[in-house]
Amino acid sequence: MKTFRLWRTAAATTGLLSAAVLIFAAGVSGSVTASISPNDTAETIASALLDNTNNLVTGNYVLLISVFFLVVFIGYLRSALLPEEEGGGGESWPALIGFGGGLVAAGVLCIVALIGVAQGQITDYGADPVVARTLVTLGWNGIWMTAPGFAALTAGMSLTSLRHGTLPRSVGWLGAVAAVMLLTPFWGIGLMGALLWMAVTSIALAVRELRTTED
Repeated sequence: MKTFRLWRTAAATTGLLSAAVLIFAAGVSGSVTASISPNDTAETIASALLDNTNNLVTGNYVLLISVFFLVVFIGYLRSALLPEEEGGGGESWPALIGFGGGLVAAGVLCIVALIGVAQGQITDYGADPVVARTLVTLGWNGIWMTAPGFAALTAGMSLTSLRHGTLPRSVGWLGAVAAVMLLTPFWGIGLMGALLWMAVTSIALAVRELRTTED
């Protein structure tokens, strides 16, 4: 039983790991795409991508590690936020919405990583640099397409925790506010709020698991 609890503690930390690795990946590859715009000339975009192929490939492969941690975290959350008498991950529809939203967010992040790796693997655009502009435009649009999934994740799981009292109410309200922001033009602030919610939730649940293990 103690070993099982230790595994649950490790699973609880994956939310923090996912958020941290995602921010790191964005810093590595995102700094490249942030310096250019789809409105730049195709030649300018192609030159920027060719000068930063290593950062693009590395950053987006690291992003896939974040996706792995995210999938583990939402699987853990589905049971951890529900009281044991309800079967932990049973038929609470907010928890199911949060679980589904997390999977959608993970899927979109995989697509973003796929596009990002493609940006870094082309070593010669030849006479057709417009391909570079297409890839950058897809990458730009891919980022904000994570918003609905993260909104469903934070809203569903926050409602579950507020209903059952499995997390401090301040954490639940943080997730609720982030979910609303994700569905507005200020989705970027909402995304940072969602990552903060993941980190705080992860820490709170890991501490709870450790206390249970000690008992």
